[in-house]
Amino acid sequence: MTSSQAMEVETRTGPLNGLTERLSPHPVVAGLSSGILLWSAFPPVEWSWLAWIALVPLFWLVVQKGPALRLYLGAWAGGLVFWVLSVQWVRLTDPTAWLAWLAMALIFSLWWPGFLALARLSVFRLRLPLMMAAPILWVSMEFIRAFLLTGFPWYYLGHSQFRFLTLIQIADTTSALGISFLVALVNAWFLDLLSLPLLRSSTRGTRLTRRQTVRLWIVTVLMGGSLVYGAYRLSTAQFRAGPRLALLQTNFEQQYKMGGDPLTILERIEHLIERAIAAQPRPELIVWPETAYPYGYIVTDPATPPAELARQVGLISNQITAAEWIDKHKKIAEHLHDLTDRAGVSMLIGSILYDHRPGRFSKYNAAILFQPLVRSVQAYNKIHLVPFGEFVPFLDTLPWLTVFTPYRNGPVPTLTFGKDPLILTLGPYRMAIGICFEDTVPHVIRRFFHETGGGRQPDMLINLSNDGWFHGSSELDMHLAVSVFRTIEHRVPLARAVNTGISALIDGNGEIRVTLPRLTESVLSVTVPLDDRTSFYTAWGDWLGTTCLAVTIGLVPLGLIRRGTKAAA
Repeated sequence: MTSSQAMEVETRTGPLNGLTERLSPHPVVAGLSSGILLWSAFPPVEWSWLAWIALVPLFWLVVQKGPALRLYLGAWAGGLVFWVLSVQWVRLTDPTAWLAWLAMALIFSLWWPGFLALARLSVFRLRLPLMMAAPILWVSMEFIRAFLLTGFPWYYLGHSQFRFLTLIQIADTTSALGISFLVALVNAWFLDLLSLPLLRSSTRGTRLTRRQTVRLWIVTVLMGGSLVYGAYRLSTAQFRAGPRLALLQTNFEQQYKMGGDPLTILERIEHLIERAIAAQPRPELIVWPETAYPYGYIVTDPATPPAELARQVGLISNQITAAEWIDKHKKIAEHLHDLTDRAGVSMLIGSILYDHRPGRFSKYNAAILFQPLVRSVQAYNKIHLVPFGEFVPFLDTLPWLTVFTPYRNGPVPTLTFGKDPLILTLGPYRMAIGICFEDTVPHVIRRFFHETGGGRQPDMLINLSNDGWFHGSSELDMHLAVSVFRTIEHRVPLARAVNTGISALIDGNGEIRVTLPRLTESVLSVTVPLDDRTSFYTAWGDWLGTTCLAVTIGLVPLGLIRRGTKAAA
């Protein structure tokens, strides 16, 4: 071989290829590297730039031809370390919640070897480029996670970029999954740079190979187009002043809320209300956190027979009669109406709502709107409950599942699912309410904007939450980060009143305008920036997720057919 021929071979294979072969890590090391790097891209570390390279070691496992068991073990190890670190805040909810923490991490860690299996099928059987397969498969698996076991749509790749405002504006078209698609695409491209021929010799000198040129153009067009679109959407945003809100941030640990003195809790909340109404300009609405009212609110249908009412009250407590329960209802209603009248300001109060009707008793996690000198109330009942926190699935047949809840030594507070995404009205304003984690579930919040029954879409989204379970951990930061994407998806502002924090105001661009420090008791007075823009996502929903899932489902039989064809040959 001549020296010129040797030089041509080297430039075709690329000088990095030999280096990557010599430095190839053990599959478990590769998987663990991806898990730790990706975890570091999210709060509490929040080195968001790492997300763009974190999956390179995992994607490297896709293109390897070594023993399959080692490759899948590496992927599982990476997924396990990522999820163990990411959801460690689950263990803080109860002294024995480490069981739920580890179970959750184990279940979601299986996503990584599952992705590896599908990606290897796509690359080796169907001969698809990794840059095509990886983002489609990753997005489809994130999309599935939004629905499995009622859904846990946290820690999407796209969520790591919640402060990259220019990029995440595409969420009004694709939801957060669109940003996940781009992050996965760039990771696959970086792997291509390291593992595929980079340069070729020609009569015009050394140049990029055609394959690398095409891939570079794909990344440039998609990333560049997204940034241009984002810059345009940011530059054309025009906000107008909406209602003045006072967001109450209490600071009660969950153990105190469950076992503390209700009078003390109420006194501290009323002190915050005094601070809120003393502010200038005065608020038009005071928002309490989730279940902040310690006594609950009772609704009784007059048509409920006395015997039926007594039976239903017995389900709540055997230490109170139906008559005493009704008397308690009257006193609670009088107290809350009197509190609202004295303040002269409407209040959105988080409370448990007991609903007694003929033949049916319901217990809701509710947001109840009280208005001065108005005896009727509006109530939204939470439609998306948290498993093991608000209800226990299969409790009747599998009672041992209570070991995964904080309620082993007492009655399990199984709540009733609300039926409809009811919009509350305050004067001319229409409010969509998300309670607890509802503001992190895209398809749940979309119902408020898509299922309007012909009425006008909500002007704002309000979240009442209780993050006192998590002792000021990174859960608070992650909850806030995920909620950012709801504002962009529907071009609507979000106001959050959260026990222990982080209470905040987010505008329709996804910009976090102001927050309160965690673990503080305070009032956040804000003017809501109303946004008249509409969004593609509101109209068409998770088209990207469903498309990627459909493609993924189609790849499996194609891969098996291709395998059968090769075996027959």
